Parts: sequence; structure tokens; C-alpha cells
Amino acid sequence: MKNVTYELFYRRSNSSENRTSLGRDRKSYICVNDNTVINKVPVDIWVVASMGNWTCQSLRTSVILSERVKYEAPQSMSMSRSSSNLTLSWDNKKVPEGAVIEVRFRRLGETSGTWKTFKTEVKQAIVTLENLQNQSVYQLQVRQKSKLVKHPLWSDWTPILDVPPEIQNPPEVNWTVKDFNNGTRLLKLTWGTPPYPVSMQVNYNLSLHIWPCLLKRKNFTNVTTTEFSVYVTYSAVSGDIVAFNKVGKSSPTHILVPAKHLTFPSKSWPDDKLIPFNYSHGFAKSCLEWYKLTDGETRPEKVNRSKLNGAVNEKLKSIRLKMDDYVRYYYLVHKQTDGKPQTTEMCLMYKEQGAPSKAPILNVNVTTNSAMLHWKPIPVPDQQGFLTHYEVCYTKRNQTECHNISASKTEYLVQNLTPGSMYIIHLAGATAVGLGPRTTIHIVTKLLPQSIIGWIIAGIIVLIAILITVCLFIIKRHKIKIFPPIPHPVVEESVNYRARNQDMYEMEEVHELQLHDNCSQDPNPEEATVLEVSETYECEDMDEKCLGDSSTPVSDPLSPDHKGQVLRLETTDPSQGEIDCEVTMLMYRNGLVFDMKAYSTEDVGTPL
Repeated sequence: MKNVTYELFYRRSNSSENRTSLGRDRKSYICVNDNTVINKVPVDIWVVASMGNWTCQSLRTSVILSERVKYEAPQSMSMSRSSSNLTLSWDNKKVPEGAVIEVRFRRLGETSGTWKTFKTEVKQAIVTLENLQNQSVYQLQVRQKSKLVKHPLWSDWTPILDVPPEIQNPPEVNWTVKDFNNGTRLLKLTWGTPPYPVSMQVNYNLSLHIWPCLLKRKNFTNVTTTEFSVYVTYSAVSGDIVAFNKVGKSSPTHILVPAKHLTFPSKSWPDDKLIPFNYSHGFAKSCLEWYKLTDGETRPEKVNRSKLNGAVNEKLKSIRLKMDDYVRYYYLVHKQTDGKPQTTEMCLMYKEQGAPSKAPILNVNVTTNSAMLHWKPIPVPDQQGFLTHYEVCYTKRNQTECHNISASKTEYLVQNLTPGSMYIIHLAGATAVGLGPRTTIHIVTKLLPQSIIGWIIAGIIVLIAILITVCLFIIKRHKIKIFPPIPHPVVEESVNYRARNQDMYEMEEVHELQLHDNCSQDPNPEEATVLEVSETYECEDMDEKCLGDSSTPVSDPLSPDHKGQVLRLETTDPSQGEIDCEVTMLMYRNGLVFDMKAYSTEDVGTPL
């Protein structure tokens, strides 16, 4: 109650001595030193509460104080988890040796369930819980009591403590760099959080080496976020990050941000020329950083640093004497500008250059008329200088052709090769001093596939057929101009000559024969039909004549067995006497039809 004052009294039991006040307070408890009370004999204890003029007294309790001890609740609790075990420890300065510890615990998701309890006697302020689930979050409370007194009292429970899982994996760190192109970069680190509930706080300890002129790292402790940004130089940045929570910490994650290396040759360091140039006399916070590039990019563990103050030229000469020939070095000059680290100069350099000591490793993919070359760059230690180019040469039958390829390329296509031919290919790297060893490889280009040859032959055949067709078409259209017709001579053959040579003709089958009688009964001789011979031709024999074709039809055909027959014309009426009239005779010989005229019926009897 408010405005109530409590006063604690005691006196020895069964005694008439006056009561003794142990103190007044508005709180519900009063702390009393051990030397002010009697511990080992029975005493009566009571409390009197007063508010204004009103007072109230509690009942008296008879106790032996040394037999009733109540410890404070464990203070400054700390925890650690390993596998399925949880170890608890606390401050035991006010706790005598020997106590009973009770722990009650439950999983975080089981807030409505009952507590599981664990009791044990301990000699030190430490206790271990076993067989817990590794990735589960627990809640627990701890209390203690003495085991050395007759009537010990339990202490109060500690506040509910959340127990997160053990951090088993180190943080996965990603980094990005923003280059301001003035010698300063902004480094941003990000990492993920473990899969814990939001209430489980995870902090991080980060240590970074961001200023090259000092060997000591800069520590950033108790980082509560999952990102961190800082300005750095062009030099490499190294460091570690560790995640920790109430029960432990993770293994460290190493961070290495490489230096901003040049990707092109810069310079050599001749005897009569000192580098670097961009330094300032008397820089209190300025230094020169230089080291060997063993693989062309990675900074070694050992880095040389020299402060640029005092006799700079003498210092640079001494640095140059420590360098090796044919070895690539990288140097940077750093300073502080407006509180930010800055690189004022950077350079790749050789004290002395030489030709490459090794040849590139070459692979070739061959086709019918080309070859694709792939090679691995010469390692930096074997370059012994800045590569200016690669030289590719290929030879066929003592004919060599060479090409220079950029030092940044690792492939080249050789074209216009002959199918089924052998070539010798050479590849070598070159510096300003000269060419290094060559890689030599023999290749044979592939033959054309049979299917392609067949298609080529088929195409040629089709092309020839098209040309022949076109030529025939042209000849047909211009036949008269190219081959003019030959005129046929007209030769008349006499009847007697034909009769005399009748036996010479070969008799053939006549399908149809018609004879026209030109002897008309019409007294008008002008109306009589005259059979005419259309054309005559010259025979092979100069002494004989062949008769031409006739379009005059013949009415009556001969019998099928006509060979050897004689065609005769006789007058139906003998009284008519001899009538001179023309009779047309049709002769068929060797597939040719000839018309012959008989000037009198007397000549008609000539055999065909």
C-alpha cells in the first residue's frame, strides 16, 4: 500500500527483554546484516505497519535464523550451447559453497504448456542441461536454495530467459565496391542473418584493415545491422567478421577485397628514372606500398610498406635494389584526404623485362576448311614482361602465313584451309624483348562428307540437263535459220523404164489401191479427168528415175495375197475397140507411193 511504513522487530523467544528494531522502510522487505541479529537461538520476529495515526502488527514468528536461509535469485546469467547441451553459469560471489539448483524450461512455441523441471546439486555456479533440440528456441528460469541449512528456502525465480540456438555456420558476406575514380572506393559489406525469430538478437564483431600505412586493424564491435560501409583505398582490404548471440559465437568469416589492379602494362623502372612521382614531401600520413604479383592479381601475405618522408629519392633507390629482374611488381601511393584514405598513384612495373619462358597451352578444333585455336594465357610468373601480342603461324607445303593476335585474346580462327590437307600450327607469346617458346601442333583438315559430294554431283547433272534443254529449245525455235530446207528435184519416169526394171523392185504389201479411168464416156474430152503426177524424185541410181507421191485414191484394193499379182485393165465392152486413154497406175515400193501414167489401155497390163 502507498504511504505505508514497515518496521521489523525481533527479540529472543520466551524472553521479557525489549524488542529490537531491525529497520524501517516503505518496501516490503528489509535487509539486515548478519552481525546485528542472533542467528543460532530462537527469536520472535514480527512487522508493524503504520500510516498516519493508524498502526497494524503482524503475528509473531519464532525461528532460528541460521536454519532458515533464502538465497538471492542467480544473477548475471550466461549461457552457451554446444550440440544438444545447454550450459548455464551465474555470479556466485554471495552464494556459499554448495546449493541446489532448479531449472524449469520449455520450447518457445509451447508457452501454454507445462514447464519441465531439472534439479541438481552443484558445488559451483554452473549447470548443464542435456538432450535439447539443436535448432529450437527455449525459455527457462532458474532458482536456488542452500543445502547446508536445516530449513532452506528457495530463492526467487530469475526472469524468463530466451535461449537461442547455436550459431552453427559463419556469416556469408557479400561485398560491393563503388569506385569514385579519384583513388577512393566505398566498400559495402552485407550478410544474412541466421534463421531465428526476430526477438533473438544477433550481433557482429567486425575487424578490417582499411588503412594500408598501418599494420593494425580497426575493430568495429557490436554491429547490430547486417550491412556495413566504409571508405577504402585502391589497396586490398582484409578482415574478419564473427556473429554472436547469448549462447555463443560463430566461426570467423575471412573477408578479402582485392586491390584495384591494372589490366594493361604500365612501365618498367629503368636505372635512370625513378618512380613514383605523385608523392608529397613531409607527408605524415602517406606511404608507398609495393609487392610481387605471384599470379597477376592476388596480393601476397607479405607486403612492403615505406613511408614517404625524408630522403625520398634515396628510399626509392633502395627499394629498386630489392626488386628482382623479370618479376612483376605492383606499387601504390596512399594518403589521407579530408579524413578519407586515398590512392594517389598505382602502377604495374618490371625492374627488367625478358621474353616469355613458357609457351601457351594450345587446343585446336578442326573442320573441313578452318581451325579454331584456343589457348590458356601464359602465367604471369612465366611472362617475364608485359605481353604485347601472340604470334600464330600455319604452314602447308613450305608455305607459311603468320598473324599477330592481341595479348588479351585467347582464341583465333584460321580460315580458308583446304579439306583433307595437313597443316603445322605454331603459337608463341611476345614481349617488348621478343618471342618466347612456341607451341607446335599438326592438324589434318576433315574431308568433305560423301553426302555433300553426292549433292554436288547431282547439282552438276541438273545444271547440265537444264543447259541441254535450253539449247534444244533455242535450236527448235530457230531451226529454219540454222538448218534451211533442201529443195527436192522433180524427175519424170517413163513407163517403159519402170517396166524394164520391175524385177528390181522389192514387192511389199499394198493396203489399198484405186485406179481412176480417165477414159470418160463424155464426148467432151476437156471434161475428162486427168490423173497427174505430183512430184518426181531422183533415185540413187543416176540411170533410173523415181516417181513421186500421188494423192489420187484407188477404189478397189488388191487381195491380201497380192504379191506376184498382175493388175490389168480390160474393157468391159469389146465392141468399143481400142480406146486410147490415160490410165493412172499406183505403185508402192519400200514404203513409198508413186503415181505412174499409162497413156493407153494397152499399157495397163504392166504388173505392179
